Amino acid sequence: MSKSREKLLIFSIIAIVIAAMLFIAYSLYNRIRSSNRAPVILCASDAIYVNVDATDEELLTGVTAMDAEDGDLTSSVVVGSISSFVGKGKCEVTYAVFDSGNKVATVKRDLYYIDYHSPRFVLKDDFLYYSGETVNPLKSIRAIDCIDGDITNRISMAWLETEADERTVEFRVINSRGDLSVLTADVTVLEKSSQDRPTVALTDYLVYIQRGELLDPLDYVKSITVNKKVYTLSEYGTDKLHYDMDEFDSSVPGTYRINIFCYNGEAVGSAELLVVVED
Repeated sequence: MSKSREKLLIFSIIAIVIAAMLFIAYSLYNRIRSSNRAPVILCASDAIYVNVDATDEELLTGVTAMDAEDGDLTSSVVVGSISSFVGKGKCEVTYAVFDSGNKVATVKRDLYYIDYHSPRFVLKDDFLYYSGETVNPLKSIRAIDCIDGDITNRISMAWLETEADERTVEFRVINSRGDLSVLTADVTVLEKSSQDRPTVALTDYLVYIQRGELLDPLDYVKSITVNKKVYTLSEYGTDKLHYDMDEFDSSVPGTYRINIFCYNGEAVGSAELLVVVED
């Protein structure tokens, strides 16, 4: 046999050996990879109850993870996502964990916020304007959410009814979990000649109470102005103020309007306190 043929035979044998080794290595790799099963996440309960400001550590209470190859992966579990509400203060939390082979496991359980309430509006003033003034109720209202914080920039406004001197406006705001709050209020426009009438200023123009809770409207009176002189409630006298609570019923959830009046001769001044009774 010539030397060239011997070299060709040797190279062919080497190529076959290398190919066989590569095939064996590839088969072994696939076998190892296919044997890498995904980890398993376990929850000690089907639901978790927390405050709205709960940390991820609190949300992970009772959650463990195991992997056949890596062992205990509990410390690697993360909060993947929290869904929109599927009920009042109820949503789903998703947990996830990766093993060393980059295989992922997920699991869901119900999440209840025990101190949750819908977004609330805050009124900085009443909706009283004088003819000639720009009527812009949005300047007097804010919205605060116990999850998202200040969501004033999400408030939308629409006029529902309009008359010569009184209009009804509706405000809407929705938080990141899909919970919508709605508030309607009356907007009054007076003639400038009414600027000398007595006025009542409140500490709050919108309050939230729980169903069945008692309420005294005079607790929210800040001052009374008569003939340009400002009085405190004690100086003016509670017996000189009047209010209408005929339609107010704290046992029934809803929004109520309570008008507080003061008089100066035939001139009447008033302020409107909005009360939202929550269920």
